[in-house]
Amino acid sequence: MTNNNKAVFVGAEQHGLYRLKDGTENWQYIHNGLPDNPSVQSLAVHPTEPNVIYVGTHNGPYRSQDTGDTWERLGFPGSGISVWSFLFYPGDTNKMLLGTAPAGVYKSEDGGDNWKRTPMTPGPDTCDIGFDSRLIGLAVDPWEQQTIYAAVEVGGVRRSHDGGESWESINKGLAPNEDTLDLHGVQSPPGQKDMVVISTRQGLFSSNDKGNNWDFIDISDVSPIGYTRNLVLDPNDINTLYVSLGKAARSHHGGLIRSKDLGQTWCRIDDGIAATSTMMSLTINQQSPENIYCATRDGQVFGTETGGVKWHNFHLPEGVKEVRAIVCTQ
Repeated sequence: MTNNNKAVFVGAEQHGLYRLKDGTENWQYIHNGLPDNPSVQSLAVHPTEPNVIYVGTHNGPYRSQDTGDTWERLGFPGSGISVWSFLFYPGDTNKMLLGTAPAGVYKSEDGGDNWKRTPMTPGPDTCDIGFDSRLIGLAVDPWEQQTIYAAVEVGGVRRSHDGGESWESINKGLAPNEDTLDLHGVQSPPGQKDMVVISTRQGLFSSNDKGNNWDFIDISDVSPIGYTRNLVLDPNDINTLYVSLGKAARSHHGGLIRSKDLGQTWCRIDDGIAATSTMMSLTINQQSPENIYCATRDGQVFGTETGGVKWHNFHLPEGVKEVRAIVCTQ
C-alpha cells in the first residue's frame, strides 16, 4: 500500500534537491521557494511532524511544511552561510541547533522560525585544509540533555554543557593528527551512559567518559576500507549503530556496516550494493527501522525494507553527483 506522506529526499552540492515519493520510480527536482541551483549539504525531518522538512543550503536554512512541495527561507542572520547539520532537542522540538561552515552553531527556540548564533570560536586543533571548517554533526546526550556534542570537519569534537550556549574542545588522543580531527559524524547512544561515538577519516572512535578520552574502534575484520562517514543510531534499538564507508573522501569504493552491541562487533549489510564511490550518507525510517536508504558521492541511491537483506537501486537523474544528504519521511 502506498503511503502518500512517505518520501525520500536527496541533496547534492550544485545539483539541488530531489524527492522520490512512495510507490513511484521517478525523482522530482524540488525548487519551489529554494534558491536557484542550491548546494544542499544537510537535510532533517521533524521528529513528530513528518511533513515538515528542513534543508541546509549554501545560503542558510529552508523549511517545507508540505513534504517538500513548497519552501521558505527561515529567519537566519546573514547570507552566504552554508548549513551542514541540524539537531532537535528531545522533548521540545521547538528548540533546535544547526551547524555551519565556517564552523559555528545557531540556536532556535521557535521551531526554526528565527535563529541566533551561539559563541563558538575556532578551537586550538583546527587544521588549515584549504576550505572552511564545517560543523558537520550534532548530537545530544540522552542522559543529560543540556550536554551537546559537535563534530567539526576538520577540527575534532566540541562539547557544550549548557545546551549549546558555550563550547570546549575535547580532542585528547585525537589531536594533533589531521586524520583523526577530520570528523564526519557524532552520536551519543542511549544504550550506555556517558558514551560518545565519532566517525573520522581515520575510522571510528568511542569514549565512555563524555569525550574526555577516546579509543579506536577496529572494523578491519569486516571491512578493508576504514574511511568512515555518516554515523546513525537505530531509532528503536538503543545498542545499534550504522556507519557508511569509503576508501577516502573521493574513491571508487563504498559500504555500509552495522553494530548491535555499541561498536563491540560489526557486520556488513551491503550485500547486493555495487557502490562505485564513497557512501556519503544514510537514513533510517523512524517508524520502520528496517527501511534504510543510503547514497554515494557520485549519485547512487540504494534502499532496503529488510534491514539490508535485499537492496533496490533508485536511479537519480543522469549527472546528479556530489550527493551530501539523504532523509526519509515516516
